[in-house]
Amino acid sequence: MDINWVRSLFTVWVFISFLLVLYIVLNRRNKQNYNDAADSIINDDDLPHEETTRLPRDNGAK
Repeated sequence: MDINWVRSLFTVWVFISFLLVLYIVLNRRNKQNYNDAADSIINDDDLPHEETTRLPRDNGAK
C-alpha cells in the first residue's frame, strides 16, 4: 500500500464523517433542541448574575 492509497482512504473517511455530521445536525429529532437553544439566547433577560453584583467593583488598573 503506497501513500496514495492512504491519502485516498483518508479522504473517503473524512467525507463519510462529514456526511454523518450533516445527518446528525439536520435530523428532525434534533430540531427542537436547536430551536430551544436559539430561543434561550433571544429570550434572555440580560440581568447580571448574582455573583457579579456581590463582588466589589475595582476602579481599573492600579
